[in-house]
Amino acid sequence: MRKFKKILAVCVCFLLAVTGAACGRSNIETDERGVTVEDNKVYVGNYSEKELIKVAYFDVGYGDRWIYEQAKDFVYENQEYAIFLTADSSLVTNYSNKLEAGKNLSDLYITPNADWQAFSASGWLEPLDDVYKAKPDGEDGLAVGDKLIGQYKTAGIGTRQGEDHYYVLPWTHMTTGICYNVELFERYGINPPETMAEFETVCNTIIEKSTAEGKRIAPIVFPGKIGGYLDYLGMSWWLQQVGVEGMKQYFAFDTVEVYNPENPLSAAKVRALQEFEKYFGSGEDGLAKYCLSGSMSKDSYTAQLDFINGNAAMIINANWLETEMEEMISEMDFKMKIMTVPFIDGAQKDKSGNYIDVNYAAAMFDIMSIPAKASNKDGAKKFMTFMIRDDMLRQFTLDTGTKRPFSYDVEDLKSQMTPFQLSVMEIYDKTGDNTYFDYPTGPRRYMATKFVAQDPYSAILAGTDPVAWAANEYEEAKVRWDKDWAIS
Repeated sequence: MRKFKKILAVCVCFLLAVTGAACGRSNIETDERGVTVEDNKVYVGNYSEKELIKVAYFDVGYGDRWIYEQAKDFVYENQEYAIFLTADSSLVTNYSNKLEAGKNLSDLYITPNADWQAFSASGWLEPLDDVYKAKPDGEDGLAVGDKLIGQYKTAGIGTRQGEDHYYVLPWTHMTTGICYNVELFERYGINPPETMAEFETVCNTIIEKSTAEGKRIAPIVFPGKIGGYLDYLGMSWWLQQVGVEGMKQYFAFDTVEVYNPENPLSAAKVRALQEFEKYFGSGEDGLAKYCLSGSMSKDSYTAQLDFINGNAAMIINANWLETEMEEMISEMDFKMKIMTVPFIDGAQKDKSGNYIDVNYAAAMFDIMSIPAKASNKDGAKKFMTFMIRDDMLRQFTLDTGTKRPFSYDVEDLKSQMTPFQLSVMEIYDKTGDNTYFDYPTGPRRYMATKFVAQDPYSAILAGTDPVAWAANEYEEAKVRWDKDWAIS
């Protein structure tokens, strides 16, 4: 009964979150330093006398422990400030509405990926050039911009009235892949597969052995009701074949021929979609065989619940899964790890003949930004810079089991991590700069990713052949290239 009540409580919090409410804080606590947390307020001394920094943050996935800890450290060192924290799961959809309205704004927003380049072009965002130049670790340390890794170094640049500036700061460094039930894999003698050929064997082993035990366990569950998750597979297979540089070349949209299925870059995309069709197509050997029944109608939470309850052995997910489901996983003593998406035939290899590990970090990246009409932009910038200090980055990793996209050492923290978090760190370590997130460039970047046609995954789930889908995409691109997508 206690376990059921725990699960019910988590479900209630989830329902509140999706409607914009939250399981809020109601206690007043003051630590030994004199830092007080009163509901959403974090301060030292008399709250009413402080300069206020209002922060709205997306708490789904990474929770709120990390932001409260960093707010406490910030106000202790900068006692002229108080911070008011607002958890807002609706930021995934309504951030643009808040910016456009320009009223009742927070000073700092910590959000999922958004169409922020359009926001900056509209004048809704404060330039962050000074934040990128700031040195959070002291004058002998690196500037914020220099601490960023790989593709993230320039990803925050937007254009406003012909001038380029930094308008957002990357928040998280997502690791996507396939999470798996450790106990089940061990019971069936399964090792995480390296290739898709091995993956198919793993799926068949799970079906055969679980059926023999009297309960058929599906190899895979996924939240089909929510967009984006299936990209973790298709984009990873594409990235494995062409590498980061190939993806950059494709998404520069220099010529309509990038869409031509005979172009090697587009041909690799078609090959990835064919692999997707094998496991998620409408035939008997696809979705019905490998995936948990009803996956197409599941949201992220119900799919995760099926995974934790043992109805499926694997789930398409990312590095934040354990933190998001922390209470339930702990109560049920569930153990999981994450693996990179197994290699497709044709994946690139190094000179020694080994596959090159890659990580697809999802569509764009999660961001920190400051509205142009915010009341306390200077305070927001100061807090934003503070959070890039090495000790704050390490604190984020301790609290979430994930990393931010900056250069900092976490090796000594691994002894405090769970098996899942260690598997996340293993992926970070082996993928290095071979991480790619959707980052269209060039003059057609705003238009050339937005097709009228169905996205490939939905189309394939509905029975469309990948080759036919790619041919249709190419024809549509040719029609629109010099018309709707013409350079202005």
